Amino acid sequence: MVKSLLIGLFILIATPAVALSEVDLITLDSQGNSRDKAGVGPVVFPHKIHKENHKCAACHPKIFKAELGANNITMKQNMNKMFCGSPGCHNSPKAFPLFHCNKCHTKEK
Repeated sequence: MVKSLLIGLFILIATPAVALSEVDLITLDSQGNSRDKAGVGPVVFPHKIHKENHKCAACHPKIFKAELGANNITMKQNMNKMFCGSPGCHNSPKAFPLFHCNKCHTKEK
């Protein structure tokens, strides 16, 4: 058993951490109660598409912290021009509007 634990620990230590810039899809699974009330599931954010069309500095760190789980995003904040609703983002003519729920909330309940 000790040998198995040591092997597992070695694998964990030897495995490099994945940089946020290498993540293609990010699931945002917070705000469960409000999502349930709205009848929508978690957001699946296409980070890769945004990386291909925008420079990192357009979003990080001014709008979003560049760390998985560090941004506590709510729809109220989005609608108040924060996070995804920031000027030039999804509350502008540059992208689809925030009220197209199924574009981000991929699993409606």
